[in-house]
Amino acid sequence: MRLNEKHRELTLAGIALTLAGIAGAASAQTLHTRPIQPPPAPPPVIAPPPVASSAPPAVLAKGSYLSVASTRVYPMKQGTPIEARLLAPIYVNNALVLPSGTLLHGRVDALTPDKVARRWAKLNGDFTPIHHPMVRFDAVETSGGPVAIRADAAQAGLPMVNLRATTGNKRHALLMRAWNGMKQRISDTKNYFTSPGLGNRLKLAFYQQLPYHPEQINAGSTWSFPLSGDLAVSKLEAAGQPKIYTAPQKKQKKPARQKPAKPVTTAASGANPHWLIHAELETPVNSRSAKAGDAIQARVVEPVYDAQHHLAIPQGSTLLGRVTSSKSARSFGRNGHLRFSFQKLKLPAGPAQEVQGSVTGAMASGGKQMNMDAEGNVSGKNNGSVLAPIALGLLAGHALDTDGNMTAQTGVASNGFGAVGRIVGLTAGSRSLAAGIGFYAVGLTITQTWLRDGHQIVFPQGTRIDIDTAPLTEPILKPQVGEIPSAAKDHAR
Repeated sequence: MRLNEKHRELTLAGIALTLAGIAGAASAQTLHTRPIQPPPAPPPVIAPPPVASSAPPAVLAKGSYLSVASTRVYPMKQGTPIEARLLAPIYVNNALVLPSGTLLHGRVDALTPDKVARRWAKLNGDFTPIHHPMVRFDAVETSGGPVAIRADAAQAGLPMVNLRATTGNKRHALLMRAWNGMKQRISDTKNYFTSPGLGNRLKLAFYQQLPYHPEQINAGSTWSFPLSGDLAVSKLEAAGQPKIYTAPQKKQKKPARQKPAKPVTTAASGANPHWLIHAELETPVNSRSAKAGDAIQARVVEPVYDAQHHLAIPQGSTLLGRVTSSKSARSFGRNGHLRFSFQKLKLPAGPAQEVQGSVTGAMASGGKQMNMDAEGNVSGKNNGSVLAPIALGLLAGHALDTDGNMTAQTGVASNGFGAVGRIVGLTAGSRSLAAGIGFYAVGLTITQTWLRDGHQIVFPQGTRIDIDTAPLTEPILKPQVGEIPSAAKDHAR
């Protein structure tokens, strides 16, 4: 009995242990999902340094031509500092960089003799050595100070005239030419006494009568030169705004009357719209060597916008043309003749387009000896008037008249050989000598007017020309967001 009870207790204890093991195993497992552990953080990524834009910086490229004119009179000496103003605006990537009138600084690098001019000066009693200054410009003046530029020495120093085509009636060409010539002489005489610089002009007229006088670089003397190195636009912008030359104003007693502004004809409203393209010759042209059919090329230096302010002709476009007629200067004062036009316009991107471009203006040294007609023909002006030798001959013959005062007559008659001839004619007391000096002046005038060779027509590389052409059918680019510079709008006609 006692064994059975003990056996029962052992059985119950085994069952209790079994149940305890099952409970422990059940408590070790659960139906809930285990929380997902976050993945380890990746190592920090180091951003690469910013890559510079592949577009090249805006630069005024080497070989770009700049045309300048001196602002005042300077002595003709090596090393003389020269201040000059820019004659035409400079654009880079269709944006205005240097406006017209920007001041540049340079220095007289050397003096080159002009043997031909001195030979004729000696015949007129002027024994002064005649030189042309070679000037090296090295800085552009800005509000923040000068900005250095690199350029070779430029040789010119001659007056530059902007030729403009003149209209005329072919049926009355001779009369119109004579009438226009008389009006021009009247206008030149008026401007001689009324325009600024009268004192210097009178001094030059006095110098021409002396056998020896100091040389000077006149106000308005010009030089055209290419840059020998690139000029970064960012360098100019960092220096400030270009400094613009201000011409001295003539004092006026009464305020000038304002004329009403004429309406500007644009490509959209004009009945016969045309565009004026400003370009530079890349091919030099000379009436001595040019022949009809010779190819020429010009580069557009200012962008052209249409009436809707769309860029129509970008800066850097190329104009292709040919010489249409040419004639070299000959003896007996026969001047040269030259005409050229453009037939194709090649854009920086895109095929060439057919155009009809005629030259309507040119900025060239020696322009005072050239004329341009309405058809773009450039020819030399006549060397002088037919009245000059006739008047000198009458004055020379007046010395042989024995009825008048000999001193007055010999003084008036001895017009040759400058002041030396005048003094000799007055002091010699000889009518024959005074008449001989006067007839010498007649012969020299005839030689210079009709017997020597005429003027050649020369347009060197870099000459700025104006070309009139009809608008293209489609603009090239649409305007960017923002206002178009007012200087660019002026080119839409």
